[in-house]
Amino acid sequence: MKFFIISIVTLIAILTGCMVTADISENLVQTGNLSIDTPSVQIQNSDVPIGILVMKSGFVADIGEEYLRAFELALNNSPDSPIRPMIMDGGSEPTKAISSWKEMKESKPEIPTVITVASWTSNVVYPEASDMGIVQVALGSAAINQSSSSDRLIRFTPGVAQESPVLASYLNKFDRIAVIGGDNDYSNGYFSTLDALLPGKIILNIRYNQDSVETTLNYSEIIESNPDVIVLLSVSEGGEVIRLLREHNITTPFVGTRVIERNSLTEINSADGLIFTSPALNTSHPFFNQYFEKYGENSTFYGAEGYDAMSMLSSAVSECGDSSKCLYSWFENRTYNGTLGRVVFDDMGVASYPIAMKIVKDGKFEEYRE
Repeated sequence: MKFFIISIVTLIAILTGCMVTADISENLVQTGNLSIDTPSVQIQNSDVPIGILVMKSGFVADIGEEYLRAFELALNNSPDSPIRPMIMDGGSEPTKAISSWKEMKESKPEIPTVITVASWTSNVVYPEASDMGIVQVALGSAAINQSSSSDRLIRFTPGVAQESPVLASYLNKFDRIAVIGGDNDYSNGYFSTLDALLPGKIILNIRYNQDSVETTLNYSEIIESNPDVIVLLSVSEGGEVIRLLREHNITTPFVGTRVIERNSLTEINSADGLIFTSPALNTSHPFFNQYFEKYGENSTFYGAEGYDAMSMLSSAVSECGDSSKCLYSWFENRTYNGTLGRVVFDDMGVASYPIAMKIVKDGKFEEYRE
């Protein structure tokens, strides 16, 4: 298996289609499934390999790009970090995640830590990472089938159990609730939780293919069910779902979860009025200005989560090196103030932080108040 080494700046330039410049000491190792260049200088302190499985293809590739941008900024701000990220494509569905994880663990079985982005990728990696004693840092993963109390799983994304009460509290005033989402672990896991929190109120639960929403979304079934509110368990395709439903004369109010938050929503007129859950971000953190100045758009919670995760991991690796045991212990019962606000990890490595609600209003995201 051949490996190539590129600077993280070159990688981001390839992904974004533009050249960027930065003084950064980290290198990224990638497999040969991406055409890349080799730098003339290798950095001596980048000596702890960290695996990263992030979406670079499929319907949520834009979210993967935001994570990669945030990783870059975090590493730029931690020039002495000893980590050497190894990025592979986790894809937008389990099949790609399975093949990439297989390739990663076979080529670098000694990696102490792997970052997994998206629930399907985290669920693919979890069983073997747990058995191998690898520290798994799960991002964008609100639905993980965690089955062991002795694993080394660090969850930056508060699970459905933490977020759903906020959403259920809002939805409780409705009697007829329709739930619509993509056919994935996140939608299925979230529906089960809402169904338990809102007994007898969910009258419709349907799925669509995220890659072909227009042909797989059952409009007539939604119209016939006549719901009081529609819960969208949608990710980057959320804007398309909203547009299509409105074009089919479905005027029911929309409510979403944090994963629907994309800058593109503010450009869709029919998304006006959408209410959704979201972390109560610390927008005064320098990261947000840095992100906007570099990329010309605001970071969502995806970027904030990616920045905090990479920043903290850099600190952890600086103290622990490649010791998985030390790295996991480093996160246990740790509290910090970052882009996500005040974050508290419990003794199982699960983060919690305040969850609020936002609304799309006049082309902007604003805090929602009833």
